[in-house]
Amino acid sequence: MCGDFAFYQFPSEEFWRHLFARTPPTFRFAFKAPERITCGVFPTHPRYGPMAGRDNEMFLDSHGVHRDVRAPAAAASRQNLAHYLRVRPHGARLAAGFLERLDPFLAALPPEFRYAVEVRNPEFLAADYFACLRAHGVAHVYNAWSRMPELGSQVAIPDSATAGHLVCRALLRRGRVYENAVAAFAPYTAIQDPNPEARDAMRILIGRAREEKRMLFLFVNNRLEGNAPLTILSLVE
Repeated sequence: MCGDFAFYQFPSEEFWRHLFARTPPTFRFAFKAPERITCGVFPTHPRYGPMAGRDNEMFLDSHGVHRDVRAPAAAASRQNLAHYLRVRPHGARLAAGFLERLDPFLAALPPEFRYAVEVRNPEFLAADYFACLRAHGVAHVYNAWSRMPELGSQVAIPDSATAGHLVCRALLRRGRVYENAVAAFAPYTAIQDPNPEARDAMRILIGRAREEKRMLFLFVNNRLEGNAPLTILSLVE
């Protein structure tokens, strides 16, 4: 299960215990790390109140991540958790020094979990970025999103598989923004815009995971084609 909710407000220990009590110990969870440590500048959105548009002093803070990352495991007393970090540098100043901040941050992560990094800056998909992830056993999140290269192009990048596990998030067709996808596809009862290129890329990742005996975390959003369960079924037809 993919828990994006942890990105927006980090739940209490009581919430974690209630969530984990409903699943067997072998059930695997993946959580998005909180934006309070992965967001360089808070978006100019009403929900951020007076922080909107301001620099985040806790961006890639190695001290805060220990508390936030270990909290669900402490509540559940389990190890079958993974975390992915959607890192949003924002702005030329933060983007320029991104790897210099990312490298010590990844080095400080608690070692008992799997990790992955999702970036939405196409210019980061270069050798230095993948080398940084590989040095710490952290996966790159292959992501289908409006301004990122197609999934197939990301999968084809040499040495882009940087860890013992693979992670993919199929979110949006390239060129389509979130709000337009919601307007076009809600209430998500059927596939309305098939995306064979994204499906083929996900099948390649499934095949790679089987061949190389890697764990694959594959997440599909309703906004990709209109109905995530049917998209998932199409991958095994």
